Amino acid sequence: MRHQLVIAVKEQDYVRRLADYVRDSPFGEMWQLTAFTHAEAFVQFLKSGYPVHGIAAQPYMLEAAAGILPEGVPVAALVAAPGQLPLYHELLQYQALPGLLQRMASLMAPVSKAAAREQSVQVIAVYSASGGVGKTTLARQLIHTAASRGQRIFYLNLERWNAVDTWLESGAVHGDEGLSQLLYILQSHPDRVGEWLGRHSKRHALLRADYLLPCSNPEDRLTLQASDADAIVRAIAANGQYDLIVIDLDEGLDELHLSVLELSHEVIWLVTEDPAVQRKSQLAYQYGVQRFGERFRLLEPRLQLVVNRSEGQLHSRRSIFKPACAFLPDTAAMGRGAAAVLASPPYMAAVERLYLQLAKEEGGAPIANG
Repeated sequence: MRHQLVIAVKEQDYVRRLADYVRDSPFGEMWQLTAFTHAEAFVQFLKSGYPVHGIAAQPYMLEAAAGILPEGVPVAALVAAPGQLPLYHELLQYQALPGLLQRMASLMAPVSKAAAREQSVQVIAVYSASGGVGKTTLARQLIHTAASRGQRIFYLNLERWNAVDTWLESGAVHGDEGLSQLLYILQSHPDRVGEWLGRHSKRHALLRADYLLPCSNPEDRLTLQASDADAIVRAIAANGQYDLIVIDLDEGLDELHLSVLELSHEVIWLVTEDPAVQRKSQLAYQYGVQRFGERFRLLEPRLQLVVNRSEGQLHSRRSIFKPACAFLPDTAAMGRGAAAVLASPPYMAAVERLYLQLAKEEGGAPIANG
């Protein structure tokens, strides 16, 4: 996950030379450049709320964006001479590009450290184009399996209708310190997110994973933007407390879903042997390709098709976008109440094999990419 560096200067040739240099240098592995040569486009981009991890812009560009520059993001003024805009960290625009980029790297060092923490965290999204196919059951069992192997895990439920209160411990759902409050902290005090997560993340004793309560106001989830979801996942990853984030998604396929899938190292696309469920998956995949084009196609190696409630093979008359990498048996919950989060032994064993494939550990073969 490279961090986003925004450049705003009026000279198109300068942008082109800078982009060409970054692409062919080690900085290209760390940064993704987004460049603007018009102040209006620069301002509109900042207003859109897309994730930004560093800004370098000419003085008039920064003056146009006064009041909307994201809090906590390093900002450099690209100046023609020292003292032109002392309000910001000044960098001489016209100097040797290696020296300029080294100085930008020093300015963004705190962001680089956070990005390094992000990259050390594995992100697995559990997705399906149909509801009721067992996504949450699979997510819970993956968490339990990973925790049993010593992983530190965060469970993030981003479903529109979040029903975690049906399986959380008694009394766990209360107050208003869940996703709604996290969104507020991300917007108002991004420098306090780590502290806030440490105080307000809940612990599920049986699963041995942390989680957040749902949005206290349903509108907060219904209006959640792709940039919000991106910021939530990155904040949890950058916190440095987790090895694995398991994300529970609903069956939509919009910009928010695509943003989460792009952040994920592996995407478990869950189906069953029901022909209608398989057909919906075909249609969703085709829609993703048509709407998002190359962005969606780049996800192909991460999409791992898993068949739930299976007797061992897909419906013989149906084909899906790639071969299945795992078949999971039907499951029955063990016990009642909080204990019901665990599945039957055959299901647990099948999920453990899937986890080994995803983790590419000894005992699990790497997943075929179709």
